[in-house]
Amino acid sequence: MADFKYKAIDADGKITAGALAADDKKSASAILVSMGLKPITIKTLAEGDSAESVANVEVGKGGGEKVALALMKKLLQLSGTGGMPVSDAIKALSLRSLDPKLKSLARELYKDLSEGKTLADSLKKYPDTFDNSVTHLVEAGETTANLAFVFENIIAYINDRKALRQSIISALAYPLFLCALASAVVLLFLFFMLPKIKSMMANMGAAENAPIILMNLIGDALMYGLPILAVVVAATIVGVKFYRKTEDGMVKSDRFFMKLPIIGRIIFDSDICRFSTLASTLFASGVNTTEAFRLAEKAVKNADMRSRFQSFRTAVNDGAPISAALQRYGLLENEDIDIISVGERTGSLVGSFAEINKAHTESLNKRIKTATTALGGVALGLAFALVFVFAMGIVLSILGLSQSMVAK
Repeated sequence: MADFKYKAIDADGKITAGALAADDKKSASAILVSMGLKPITIKTLAEGDSAESVANVEVGKGGGEKVALALMKKLLQLSGTGGMPVSDAIKALSLRSLDPKLKSLARELYKDLSEGKTLADSLKKYPDTFDNSVTHLVEAGETTANLAFVFENIIAYINDRKALRQSIISALAYPLFLCALASAVVLLFLFFMLPKIKSMMANMGAAENAPIILMNLIGDALMYGLPILAVVVAATIVGVKFYRKTEDGMVKSDRFFMKLPIIGRIIFDSDICRFSTLASTLFASGVNTTEAFRLAEKAVKNADMRSRFQSFRTAVNDGAPISAALQRYGLLENEDIDIISVGERTGSLVGSFAEINKAHTESLNKRIKTATTALGGVALGLAFALVFVFAMGIVLSILGLSQSMVAK
C-alpha cells in the first residue's frame, strides 16, 4: 500500500486536495469516487510533496477547538455507536474526511497509533487543541475500555466551554462598541476641535474655562501618559512571565491571583469545575480512587491549588476520608464538603462530584456575568463622563465667546 496525494472536485464543484493510502492509483481513484469526489490528479508522494507538506496542520497544532469537537463527534459515531476500533476509526477519517484539517490531524494520530502509542499520548502533542482535561479523560477511557462514554463527556465539556465563552463575548460586545464610539468622539474633539476652540478663545481674549483646562490635562495624559503606561505594563508582563518559569514563582504568583477580589473566585470556581467534572467522569468509568484523583489533579491549572490537591491525594492514600482531606486543605466550602460526605457514606461519589460541578458552574457563570457587567458599566461610565466634560467645554466656550463679543 502506498500514499497518494490528489486533487478532486467535490459535489459542490469546488476543488479539494488531500492525501490517502491505497494499493495503486486505480484503487485511489475508486476511493475518491466512493467519497463523492471526481479525481483531477492522483500522484504518489514520491512524485510530489512529502506527507508533511500535504498535511495542512503542523505537528503540535491540531487545528483548535473546532477540530477537537469534530474529531470527538466522529469518534463517538464510529467507535461508540458503530463499534469500530478507535485506530480503524481514525484511519478512516485520515482517508475519507472532507475536512482537510481533521484529515491531516487524523493522519498524524494514526501514525502515532501505528507506532504503538496510546490515543491519549497522541493527543498530548496538540495542546492548543486538546487540553489536560480532555487528554486525561481519554487516558481514563482507554484504561477502562469505556471510550464511548468518555467521548460523550468530552463533547459536552467542549460545548459548555464554547457556550461560556460566547456568553462572555455577548456580554462585552455592546459596552465595548459604545466605548469605542465614545473614544472616537473624544479623540476627534481632543485633536481636532479643541485646538480650534482654544485658538478662537485666544483671539477673542476669552479665558479658558474649567472643562477646557481639564480637557488639556486629559489630552496631555493621552499623549504622554499612555505610552509610559504601556511600557510599564509590558515590562510587568514580561517580568511576571520570567518569574513564573520557576516552580516557586508560579506557586506564589498563582497564590496571589487567588487572593484578588472577583478574579480569585473565578479561578477557584474554574479549577473546582475541572477537577469535579473529571473526577465524576473517572469514577463513572470505573477508575479507582487513587488513579481518579491523580488524573483529575492534573486538570487543575492554578499551581497553588494543584499543590493543595496533591497534598489532599496523599492524605486520602494514607487513609483519610475524602471529605475531611478536602476540608483540611481548604479545597471546598462547607456545603460542598457535606455533599462529598454524603457521597462517601452512600457510595455515590459520581453524583456528589457531579453536583459540585453543577453548583460551581452556576457560580462561575454568575461571577463572570457580574464581572463583565461591572467592567462594561465602568467603561461606559468613564466614556460618557469624558463626553460630558467635552460637551460642557464646548458649551461654556461658546458662552464665553458670546460674552466676549458682547463686551466688545
